[in-house]
Amino acid sequence: MSDKKPPAPTTDESFLNELASTQAQLDLLREQLTESQRLATIGTIAAVIAHEFNNLLTPIVSYSQFALQSAEGENPDMELIKKALSKAFGSSTKAGKICNSMLGLARGESTFGKVEVQKLIDEVLLVLARDPQKDGIALRVQVQPGISVYGDAVQLEQVLLNLLINARQAMLGSGGSLTIKGNQLDDGIVRLQVVDTGPGIPEKLLTKIFEPFFTTKGTTRKGEAKGTGLGLAICRDIIEQHRGRIEVSSGVGKGTTFTLVLPSTP
Repeated sequence: MSDKKPPAPTTDESFLNELASTQAQLDLLREQLTESQRLATIGTIAAVIAHEFNNLLTPIVSYSQFALQSAEGENPDMELIKKALSKAFGSSTKAGKICNSMLGLARGESTFGKVEVQKLIDEVLLVLARDPQKDGIALRVQVQPGISVYGDAVQLEQVLLNLLINARQAMLGSGGSLTIKGNQLDDGIVRLQVVDTGPGIPEKLLTKIFEPFFTTKGTTRKGEAKGTGLGLAICRDIIEQHRGRIEVSSGVGKGTTFTLVLPSTP
């Protein structure tokens, strides 16, 4: 057998090996950051809907108690009992749907495929639970019927949730309007927009808005963080992985518009 040692790697080979190792580490860190952001989104949503969930559970208990007490009377009014149970059932069904949506987001189980835009928006609004009107925010949904995109439903839900939560936080204490738009463009492209009438973002900050850990400063009158720092870097990465793009336009005192451009076919 030969005692010859394998030739030492050249400088170019060493550099390429080191570059490949560094890229693998960066890819792993990117995956970990995306997962952390997804869990942070869930935590933010949970904080937003905690009070609303209690509002759903309270009538379930009240209507159930009313039905039980009415049934024990000498002349139970079956029509009233039926209405009470129907109300309790409606609230419990909505609570169950919210839980299922949260669990789906938490598991992160999804694959690329056809995603109906209206269904995606409905799912996101269900998870948010709290009626924006309670915060003085008028919600409008303007979506072209029947349009769909090709993507990962859970990841797209995460992006839309982030944008809606940021818009809500920006308008807390002052109110305004929040509009979700969706329409089919030419060449198999769908455009989704989240438009708010909040305080807007200064022009000098717009170039930094998709940087990791960037956030605008300040708080709302209710003491919540104001701005658009909730995972926009991750949102951009997700959209780019979908062969799409995310854009922002804003003006101080004029509100902010986030635009998602996504393919409708593989």
